[in-house]
Amino acid sequence: LGEIVSLICEGMSSSSWASKRKSAQAICRLSEVLGDSLSSHHEVLLQSLMKEIPGRLWEGKEVLLLALGALSTSCHKAISAEGSAPSIAILSVVSSACSKKAKKYREAAFSALEQVIKAFGNPDFFNMVFPLLFDMTKSAPAKSGQQPLAGDTAKTDSDGVEEIFVPHTKLVECLTSCIHVANINDILENQENLMLLYAAFLSPEHKWTVKTTAFLSIKELCSRLHNVIKDSSGSHDITRVASLVQEIFHSTSPKILHCISTVKIAQVHVSASECLLEVLKLSMEVPTVSAIDEGFKDELLHQYEIEKNEEAKSLLRKCLNILQDWKH
Repeated sequence: LGEIVSLICEGMSSSSWASKRKSAQAICRLSEVLGDSLSSHHEVLLQSLMKEIPGRLWEGKEVLLLALGALSTSCHKAISAEGSAPSIAILSVVSSACSKKAKKYREAAFSALEQVIKAFGNPDFFNMVFPLLFDMTKSAPAKSGQQPLAGDTAKTDSDGVEEIFVPHTKLVECLTSCIHVANINDILENQENLMLLYAAFLSPEHKWTVKTTAFLSIKELCSRLHNVIKDSSGSHDITRVASLVQEIFHSTSPKILHCISTVKIAQVHVSASECLLEVLKLSMEVPTVSAIDEGFKDELLHQYEIEKNEEAKSLLRKCLNILQDWKH
């Protein structure tokens, strides 16, 4: 293995793009096959990758980012054993790559970012990554499938500004990973911007794949908040948690229901119904959530009656049952 690693590092420092690419592909493969067993060589491999990623783009350079993500996943214990500095340095390199204009490179950067967040699970990553995700969603032009966030004036493209590609599905996946590792107080601090993001992702301008990814993200947020409410130690400010739950209910429920009524894809109906059920279950746990809008109830009942997919229909029935039992 030592000889293979030496050859990989040699290829990585070569002036040939093809050699660098092959070395990165080899790191991906070794990480996948050996997993934690690669840890004894992680340092030299990490150094060679981190040295090559900054700087100008060349064809196929995105493989280096994928290799960094793969190495972080397989050797996260060994890398973390040196403290948080190496993982923060990795996150910084990958985050910078997310802002590059090249489509393939940017997609790979977001894939690597998700891997890095999941691999190290550092709660501090939320505050480092969330502003990037928010700004990127905010600045993406509407014609690339993005509705400008509420409160922003949409810029016209009359000055010929080059359109920047944003891989929204991957961006939402990174957001979900951030929510999974975050300190709950950091989520509460950013609740307003978080709700703006979900409103943007569930808007009609986005593809259905972005919406289904957003439903999973909202479910992850509900799961985190459910655990906080269930935690009886009282270490969290339940009033603030309740405020966020109320905000999730009032701002996302109508949008989720709207997705069911406007997107004619069974997978969307099931995914949206699952998400809506989780939002309603969570809302039931918080006594401060105010009365339900009658229009929302009527719309839900109508959607249930016309729903053709059996799985989605069953989930919508559960949602209706919760609303009927609503005590507020």
